Amino acid sequence: MTGTVPVGGGDTAPAGAPRPGDRLPDAAVSVGGPAQRLHGLLARPGVHLLLQRDAAPPPDTADPRVTVLRLSNSPGRGLVAVRPDGHVGFRCGAADPAGLTGWLSLIGAAPFPPVRP
Repeated sequence: MTGTVPVGGGDTAPAGAPRPGDRLPDAAVSVGGPAQRLHGLLARPGVHLLLQRDAAPPPDTADPRVTVLRLSNSPGRGLVAVRPDGHVGFRCGAADPAGLTGWLSLIGAAPFPPVRP
């Protein structure tokens, strides 16, 4: 693995990219300063949303158990949601606000999206 965290969505994910259910591998990442170990950043309890450098901001969750980290050394527009146990819960290769909100609501970190008739 390189110094970036690979992300992708669906069947178009790069070879070796962590999939939902996989343990997120450790890597050297930058969140606006010197490189740090990813697992060290994920040591805080809760869900962590890892945004690639050019990713759109995630929907507001207003849940203190959700931490958003933008990985400035990881080019792309993807996002990986990491569960409290360090495993990938959700990923997308580009913005998917509905998918992310749906996943966050399933784990109790966001209100359920409205049901459309």
